[in-house]
Amino acid sequence: MPLDSRKVAHIEANRARIREGRTETVVLVSGTGPVTYQAITDCLWQDFGQVPAGVANRAGAVTRKPWDALLVLPGSTSFPARLILIARTATATAAAVQRAERYRVLDRIRIGLGVGATGPGNRWQVKLRRLK
Repeated sequence: MPLDSRKVAHIEANRARIREGRTETVVLVSGTGPVTYQAITDCLWQDFGQVPAGVANRAGAVTRKPWDALLVLPGSTSFPARLILIARTATATAAAVQRAERYRVLDRIRIGLGVGATGPGNRWQVKLRRLK
């Protein structure tokens, strides 16, 4: 069943409330010769396989996800052609990227309203593997 404009507006308003106070800035690092750094704001980040707060240890626990983090980027994000990694920092400099957690992109897809015949979707979902 297709969504009318009222339902789309309702979904977008709910997503805005969900995102409120949960967004952060990440840096896309690209290039094979000169390295470039591009800060992207308004991103949602979710870690997988991490020990949750209040848990002393997870001896014997197995992570069931084949990725370490899930990142949701705004639909207006343009990915560089030679993307090397994504750093979890708000500062787009070489020194800040070196100190930050760095991740390799495993998969990126368009998701959200408009996916399919009606459009390309309104955000990116990126699956990441942490670089040690």
